[in-house]
This record gives sequence, structure tokens and C-alpha cells, in this order.
Amino acid sequence: MKSRNIVKCIIIFIIGVSSAFAQFRFDNYALCHLNIVDVNAKKILEDYTIVIQNGKIQNILPSKDYMPNDSVQSIVLRNKFVVPGLIDAHVHFATDPTEERRDNAEKVLREMLLTGITSVRDMAGDARTLSSLSRDALIGDIVAPNLYYSSLMAGKKFFSDPRTIATTQGGVSGKMPYMKAIDSTSNMPLEVAQATGTGASGIKMYANLSNNEVIKIVEEAKKQNISVWSHASLQLAKPSEIIASGVLAVSHANMWIYENDKNEDLIKFWSNHKSGGEENEFWDKEFEKLDFSELYKLMVKYNVVLDATITVLKIQKKDPRRVWVYEIGKRIIQQAHKASVLIDAGSDSDQETFVQHEMKLLVNECGFTPFEAIISATKYSAMATGIFNQEGSIEIGKKANLLFLNSDPTKHINNIDEVLLVIKNGKLYNPK
Repeated sequence: MKSRNIVKCIIIFIIGVSSAFAQFRFDNYALCHLNIVDVNAKKILEDYTIVIQNGKIQNILPSKDYMPNDSVQSIVLRNKFVVPGLIDAHVHFATDPTEERRDNAEKVLREMLLTGITSVRDMAGDARTLSSLSRDALIGDIVAPNLYYSSLMAGKKFFSDPRTIATTQGGVSGKMPYMKAIDSTSNMPLEVAQATGTGASGIKMYANLSNNEVIKIVEEAKKQNISVWSHASLQLAKPSEIIASGVLAVSHANMWIYENDKNEDLIKFWSNHKSGGEENEFWDKEFEKLDFSELYKLMVKYNVVLDATITVLKIQKKDPRRVWVYEIGKRIIQQAHKASVLIDAGSDSDQETFVQHEMKLLVNECGFTPFEAIISATKYSAMATGIFNQEGSIEIGKKANLLFLNSDPTKHINNIDEVLLVIKNGKLYNPK
């Protein structure tokens, strides 16, 4: 009876903890009688227990085989569901730190974590700010997901872009170690070393890079053990060249249209298209003019993840000249998914919405099942970020990054919002 009362008190404490003190931590505890959403086996493990020790998953076993003991706190979550902590594979938190302010970034990051997002991949910003946010999130000084950020490389023409100037205040756009202009004369070992020295988890290739420059960046990055991410087109380098270079992931499905220069005429036609009553039929017929089958094969061959960003593609529908970005991009995502291309969940919405919205779009507009969308926002987002050895699935030895839900998210994707509890790096967070 005493043991049951202790467990009951623990549960009441965790679930009832005020938002002012939204985290609680044991060094060694067990989460009992759960239904585990296994993103590797693609099935639900019913009535299992997960043992957490020092921030990592120490054991996973059927609850009937688990023997409670006095040294391990037990938390009974019977009939609840647990998925790996969600990962948003495309965010931006420091494009202009002066304008956006750190207090707002902390506020949004807190909101993200309490909805179940335990890690994010920031795809270019001021690394001085991102480094500080990443450090504080990692050690728990702020309530936030783990933050993995990038150093950006692009051709010199790109660095007249106002965003790069805002991101490099106090320095020179194109000459900062995290925002670097690259050309044929660049000292690549030095450029990559400087990018790595910012604390970045990856190099992002953005614009105006040739295939030769792409190859040099990726080759040197592999030597220095840092991941490379890329836009799906770099104006000069085509999608097929980028995919074959050795990058982990390519962003924005609509950019595959730039594989063929002849498609420029189609883009002009689509940009001037006036919406009518048979839009789906129109776009279906337009999509039939395109052939991405070789790109799908390349993605599968090289195990490259498509960072599709359907959320931000849909946002562009507000501009009549950019409706094609969504309509063609959506159909590429649908077709790529059927062709077994790995597709992550990255919102790129400047945090107007979170990755859960991206997951719902994948299900409701791109033909994914709820289970497939969960895999996209966990396993494949971790693969795209280069952290699948640490996060993205519920496995022994990985970080205890977990999202607990009241209802089965594989039955209906909206159940991803029924959050009971979040664990990040072993710490328990109450979303209430």
C-alpha cells in the first residue's frame, strides 16, 4: 500500500506541477504500462515499460517482465501512448536577433518544447545567438528543445540579400565564419574549419554554388566530420548533382523543378495562371508534363532525406504568382513518398506554426498515414539533422526525449496535440 501511495504522489506532483516550475527530474525512474509507438518496427508495443537513467533510455521491456525496486521511481501511465520527441527539421530563430529579440525566441522555444518538440534544426541565422540558445537549451538553463544549427555557405552574389546583412551585424556579410561567400578560389579546409568552429552541427549550402564547389564543400566536410545540408537547387548546381554529392538532406520539394532548364517556360506560364473552378484537374495535367523519376531513384540510392517543407509552400499560395510552388511541390511530395523517398517534417514557417502542423499537412494533403507522419517528424528528421544515433526513436542508449499522449496518434494525427507529458534529456515537463 505504501509503494502505491508513493507512485500516486509522484504522478500527482508531475501532472499538477505549476507552469512556473514546469520541469522535474529523477536520476533513475521507470515509465510503466505504456503503449510505445515504435518508428523502426512501424508498430505499437503494447503495455511496455521504459527505464530512464541519467537522461538516457536504459531499458525497454514488457511491463510483465519489469520488476520494480526501491532504487527506481515508478510512474504508471497506463493506456497512454509515447512517441519519440518530435523534431522540427527546419526552423529559423536568429535571422535578425536585434529585431526578433532573445526573449521572444525563448518564449517560442518554450512553447515548442511543451507541445512535444524536443529538438530543432535551425537552417541559418546568427550563430553567435544560436550558439548561446543551443548551450542554454542543452543544459536546461532555458526551457527549450535541443537546438542544432548551421553555418551557411553560398556564392558571393547571395550576400547582398538583406537577411544576410541582418544576420551578420557587427561583421561583414559573406565574411563571417557562419555566413561565408564561396567561390573557386576559396580555401575549403579553412572555410569548413571556421564553420565547424562556430559550434554548428552542419553546413547549409544555399545559393549560387556550382557543382564543383558543392563537391569540394562536401568532400572537406566529410574529412572534418560535419554534416552538409542544402537547398534542393543552388541555381548553378542542379538537384541531381546536389543529391549525388553526399549531402544528408535537401530542402524544399518545389525546387526540383529546376532540374531541367526547359521548365522555366512552365514556371512563367504557371505564374500567370488565373485560378478557376477546376484547379486540381489543371494542376494534375500540368504535373503530368514533368518527370522526377530519376531524382526519386537518386534520393533512394544515396539515402538523402527530402526536407519537403509543405507548410511554407502552402503559405506561398497567398501570392497568385506563387501558387505553383505549392501545387507542384505538393505533388512532388506525394509522388516522392510513393517512390520510398525519406521525407522529414520541417515547417520553415518562422514559427507561425510548429511541426505538428507540418505533420497534419503531410497526412491531409500529401497522402501520408498518421504513423508515416510521426516517422517523418522523428526518425527521418533525426536522420536529416545527423543525430539519429542519439535521437529520433525510442531505443536503449538514446537520449530520453519522449512525448506522452492521451490518445493513439497513429489512429488520427490530431491526437498528436493531446499532450500529457514531455521528457527532454531525461527531464520531465508538464505542458499544463
